Amino acid sequence: MKKIRLIILVSLLFSVVSTVNAQYLENEPDVKQRIFWGGDIGLAFGSYTYVALNPVIGYRITNRISAGTGINYTFARYDYYGYEGSMYGGNVFASFTLIKNIGEALPVYEGTGVLLYGEYSVINISNYYDFPGTTIKWIGTPLAGIAFQTPVGSKSYMLLMFLYNFNETRLSPYPNPVIKACVQF
Repeated sequence: MKKIRLIILVSLLFSVVSTVNAQYLENEPDVKQRIFWGGDIGLAFGSYTYVALNPVIGYRITNRISAGTGINYTFARYDYYGYEGSMYGGNVFASFTLIKNIGEALPVYEGTGVLLYGEYSVINISNYYDFPGTTIKWIGTPLAGIAFQTPVGSKSYMLLMFLYNFNETRLSPYPNPVIKACVQF
């Protein structure tokens, strides 16, 4: 139920902020304008504490193709179980814009685009999971799916991604479906 509320909230946010036009890549930008950065954070506090920091940096190769890299850090503490651990690693990603502007068909989403998104993460889980007899320290996770991108400023975007984890196991840090939201500048 919480995921449905989040999707509705983000959808409403998209419709409110999507009136901003961020089509600056259409006019032959220089190298500096093609570089973007951003990421996401996750926070939860209480008997379950969760802190995630995932900065990214990328390059807009064309006005439809982007690629980049990022680092990942997650800390979790469960008071009930007396557990505390962290994960860290990195990722590479790429996206291809399928539809630049849904607003041409649906005026309420002016400026919102649809992207194909792929990511490969390598995460060190040795201090996060404690399975007897398990010596796995690193796990690779290929993710792919669709993303919705909407402008939130003249040169910034919010992305809402719906991804599938192609390596979902008991050790994988990402259960299916993977829903991510991030901001890029």
